[in-house]
Amino acid sequence: MKFIALLLSGLLLIFSSVNAQEKEKETAERKDYRKEPVWIKMMEDPHVNYYEAIEAFEAYWEGKEEPEEEEEMINEGKISKEHAAERRAERATWTQAQRNEYENMKYQFKRFKNWKRTVFPFVQSDGRILTEQERMDIYNKQNKQ
Repeated sequence: MKFIALLLSGLLLIFSSVNAQEKEKETAERKDYRKEPVWIKMMEDPHVNYYEAIEAFEAYWEGKEEPEEEEEMINEGKISKEHAAERRAERATWTQAQRNEYENMKYQFKRFKNWKRTVFPFVQSDGRILTEQERMDIYNKQNKQ
């Protein structure tokens, strides 16, 4: 009887240790979301979890200034004329590499927003996105009716 109790205690200890390690790994991955724009690769992965990609995107941009849109550049958007002028003055001092990085990030930002909008109708409750084949099957089924 003591052997069974000892065995169960050992299994419980191992299970809780593994569970704690998984949580630490998950937390570390979430921290990486803030450092690296992993959401760019996530939107290219057909097996990505939609909600995880959204979380990665939001974590990355948390506390950062999002790239300005064209309408903001011509003062029709969300930011004031003074702030827009400050941004332009700051960008004027950038190196070509910094400008290229900014333009690339601006492009990826817009691309993500578009991806988010276009795949949303195909997101399942668990975050899985329907495959192209599943979408075609639904389309063909609806056309037959």
